[in-house]
Amino acid sequence: MKEPIISQWIDYTKKQAAIECQLEALLKKKSQLSVSEYYALYQLNQQGRHMRMSDLQEHLHLSQSALSRLIQRLEDKEPMLVKRNICTDDKRGVYVDLTDAGLAELVAIQEEVEYLLKKEYL
Repeated sequence: MKEPIISQWIDYTKKQAAIECQLEALLKKKSQLSVSEYYALYQLNQQGRHMRMSDLQEHLHLSQSALSRLIQRLEDKEPMLVKRNICTDDKRGVYVDLTDAGLAELVAIQEEVEYLLKKEYL
């Protein structure tokens, strides 16, 4: 008898949560980033280090207020890992840029993150 789809889904989410806990522990030990902060830096780097806040929000699946708080935390780190800029064409639009320090933080931990994910996920 085949396992019900809901049981498969629950097993999948348990594995994903366990891997995310391991990732959080790795980031806490080796960097100044949370998992959400790492995801934000990663997405910014994937998109050429420059994104509209609304596009980053879609990639991270966060509410506008949660993303704003996350970006504020990254701006408040020493050194600043991201920088917000008002869109010159549309004053309502806000861009987020990955700083050189943010890129360095991402690169410094990226190999260990990839190793963990290959070991636990693949």
